[in-house]
Amino acid sequence: MAVDCAAFVPTSRLDLSVWTPDFVPISFYKMFGYPTGVGALLARRDALARLHRPWFGGGTVRFVSAQPGVVLPWHTGRGFEDGTLNFLDIAAIPIGLDFLESVGMERIGRRVRALTARLMAGLAGLRHSGGEPLVRVYGPPVACEDRGGTVAFNLLDRAGRLVDFRRVEERANAAGVSLRTGYFCNPGAAEYAFEHDDEEVRRCAEGFTPETWSLQEFAECMQDGTVGAVRASLGIATSEADLDRFLEVLATFRE
Repeated sequence: MAVDCAAFVPTSRLDLSVWTPDFVPISFYKMFGYPTGVGALLARRDALARLHRPWFGGGTVRFVSAQPGVVLPWHTGRGFEDGTLNFLDIAAIPIGLDFLESVGMERIGRRVRALTARLMAGLAGLRHSGGEPLVRVYGPPVACEDRGGTVAFNLLDRAGRLVDFRRVEERANAAGVSLRTGYFCNPGAAEYAFEHDDEEVRRCAEGFTPETWSLQEFAECMQDGTVGAVRASLGIATSEADLDRFLEVLATFRE
């Protein structure tokens, strides 16, 4: 069993004596903002022993002989680390971990939960002039134990239609607010949330090649339906002023 903890560990302490998955991927970038592109895969030795690669690359084998075709692969995690690791950026990881430990993961968790409650209340309070909701939140509608510091949502016009997420991104960029838009590497959940018709998605997807596909053309093929959402991620660097500025940007879509 694999449990993706990349979004969990930036604000919570991971105790693998309580939860015992076989594989746990984490991202150091999400934990303390640097370095980009460096993470870790925690794996149990017995789980690694069940994996067999049909190929090998540099660093994953102990010995190779071409003539008799002998290959002695590493049976530890090194057997899955092709090529040279990013040793220059890896040197920053202990500093980042020490920083989080000095602040305290429990303290960070409390702070992010408080910020999430503030954001969720702010989103719920955004309404059009006639009282219609401006925001549709995906997942629990309020801050609770089942929700972390990542909030995905779409804006709605007065008629309840979804506002194109690209308009939100453009306005946020102009205001200096950083956010994410799209499917967030979770197409199944996104298609379910947007109520996409399976056959319509198939028809549109099969009409493109990797060279001709674009988000704009896909949206048009889907009859201008929503093909992405907006995501706000709160963490150790987020302040109340950041949230207030973000809500101000969203409020400009009121009708």
